[in-house]
Amino acid sequence: MHGFPKNAWRILREFLDMLFGPCNWINGFVISQGESPMATLIAVAPGNSPVYTATPVPAGSTPSSGNVPTWTSSDTTLAPVTANSTGLVATVAISSTATVGANFTLTISYTNPDGTLASGSLSQTIVEPDITSFTIEQTE
Repeated sequence: MHGFPKNAWRILREFLDMLFGPCNWINGFVISQGESPMATLIAVAPGNSPVYTATPVPAGSTPSSGNVPTWTSSDTTLAPVTANSTGLVATVAISSTATVGANFTLTISYTNPDGTLASGSLSQTIVEPDITSFTIEQTE
């Protein structure tokens, strides 16, 4: 920037790396449903509790010790979100009174040691619940 020697940014980065550890800071997150690639997905339907995982970007970046990402939901009444202790996995408890077709957005935010903000978001639509059983009656 103006009036700052060219190598000042490099020196500042080296100083911050010494202070906070090597720079593996997070630039953003990719949110996906499930706790692992092989997880069974739960419908985003009334009464269900789908699980979401946030993957830090770039690959290999991790939250610093003691600094946990924060999840929010755009609808805290019909789709409240609760994160685990790492802040990278969250569960949304879809209200049984949620309207099919309604939308909500999940957002994860994190502040790096240098004060920069990293975030990611995912919009979801509430769908019809899956059929879980049938009642069979003899008619004749």
